[in-house]
Amino acid sequence: MSFASLRSFGSAQGMLCVSLLFLLCVHRGECADDIPFDSLTETNRALVKAVTDHYTLRREYPAQRIKARAAHLLFLMDHMEACSILAHKTKLITYRARTDDTGRIWADNHEGSKGFILPVHASDGKRVYYVAGSQRGLFEARGRGVAVVDYQVVDADTIEYTGQLFVKVDNAVLAALAQVFQMFVTGQVDKNFEHVMRHPIQLSRWALEDPPKLRDAIRGLPAEDQRQLTPFQAMLPAP
Repeated sequence: MSFASLRSFGSAQGMLCVSLLFLLCVHRGECADDIPFDSLTETNRALVKAVTDHYTLRREYPAQRIKARAAHLLFLMDHMEACSILAHKTKLITYRARTDDTGRIWADNHEGSKGFILPVHASDGKRVYYVAGSQRGLFEARGRGVAVVDYQVVDADTIEYTGQLFVKVDNAVLAALAQVFQMFVTGQVDKNFEHVMRHPIQLSRWALEDPPKLRDAIRGLPAEDQRQLTPFQAMLPAP
């Protein structure tokens, strides 16, 4: 989204890069039947359905297995600002995400992509995120997305996850132009879904394989940043 991005997308974390919003002409598609709409707040349901009921592009990602512990990965996916702090400290990203009073996690990579990611659903086996932002290039593209991540614990150190991404571009002219570049656009969307997932996944791998690396990184942070990562640090294996 940070997993700062899905975030985002973030990071959002990162996990928060929203250049995934260059897309095809808008069409009406079937609603996502595996999003638990009844569990969303009325406001968030409206945000999500505005994308999933009228998406420009829908992508589905096959199962991937990673070596990580669920507690580490889920903390980072559910605390994207904290994920971005640690990702920035360990040089996975060059920017930081910030959470506003509404729970939206904002990020600007200072390379043309900026926006926010909003976690809208968290339950055993599923996370759903709403994303909105812009990508500046030859044109400025603005759009919205919904990322759905389903996961299961295979064993104590292995997680399997799948993903779906719904994207709606808000500039009709750019959406129509993007039809010409369908193969390129689809590749960009896939790349950015992977970007959103990469940071919490990599940090979770280090938590399993090299916890001293993350302990040292957390100790080098300012006090307020350390506070956000205190629960994560407590989950790291004892030295």
